[in-house]
Amino acid sequence: IWRVESSGRVPVDPDSYGEFYGGDCYIILYTYPRGQLIYTWQGANATRDELTTSAFLTVQLDRSLGGQAVQIRVSQGKEPAHLLSLFKDKPLIIYKNGTSRKGGQAPAPPVRLFQVRRNLASITRIVEVDVDANSLNSNDVFVLKLKQNNGYMWIGKGSSQDEEKGAEHVASVLKCSTTRIQEGSEPEEFWDALGGQKDYQTSPLLETQAEDHPPRLYGCSNKTGRFIIEEVPGEFTQNDLAEDDVMLLDAWEQIFIWIGKDANEVEKTESLKSAKMYLETDPSGRDKRTPIVIVKQGYEPPTFTGWFLGWDSSRW
Repeated sequence: IWRVESSGRVPVDPDSYGEFYGGDCYIILYTYPRGQLIYTWQGANATRDELTTSAFLTVQLDRSLGGQAVQIRVSQGKEPAHLLSLFKDKPLIIYKNGTSRKGGQAPAPPVRLFQVRRNLASITRIVEVDVDANSLNSNDVFVLKLKQNNGYMWIGKGSSQDEEKGAEHVASVLKCSTTRIQEGSEPEEFWDALGGQKDYQTSPLLETQAEDHPPRLYGCSNKTGRFIIEEVPGEFTQNDLAEDDVMLLDAWEQIFIWIGKDANEVEKTESLKSAKMYLETDPSGRDKRTPIVIVKQGYEPPTFTGWFLGWDSSRW
């Protein structure tokens, strides 16, 4: 694994394999008996220059290997299962912003919050999120690191044992000794560190429901001159919400229509009609009274943001 810098590829210390910074891009070379895969991992906060350089360095590496490698570009949050499996039993950790460059990072903030979520492929991901009670989610485990390298492991009511294991892993990486607390029995210090108690996503995304009816995200757009709805493939992230479109998030118990700030009137009116039609024509015999919730960009409630891992509320 190399980190992308303007001067070229810089090797990453093998001890920190599986840890990525949202402000960096990385090139990962995987060699197996029949060939090679080159993954280009691009952080959500990487600069345009770094994105360009990462593409250039990938091509250069491929050429130096004889031009036979498979090249795979990966955006943060969209890691394919094979890439995640390379780190064996280590969950993937993504730090907010920042870079892993020596002396390149601003000192880590004294108080940090990490969200631990196991996806359906039974791979655990850990993402650093805003230190705010809004970031909590009953379906996950969180690690809150405080100033003196102590902190809390917060166990959501709907979380799993794999998520607790992931939380223990990130606590050991952060060299932070944590006190386990169950959702609902938090000490005052916990809420104080998060800036006070606030609403967060508490309705369980019930494991069983998520497996029978995983959440699905669709983009609704009339850029082509026709109004088209297309599903976002794979696991979706906040990046998939296109500001010039309307998005439809089907969370089974309810359907959200998310209106991007630059969406046009046709997209807004058509998407509501389409959401109703989507419900009525669903072959699984959905309840026609499933609520349809309209959400505006920048004003998303926790019931919506809770479906996205590592939601960044400062983004818009």
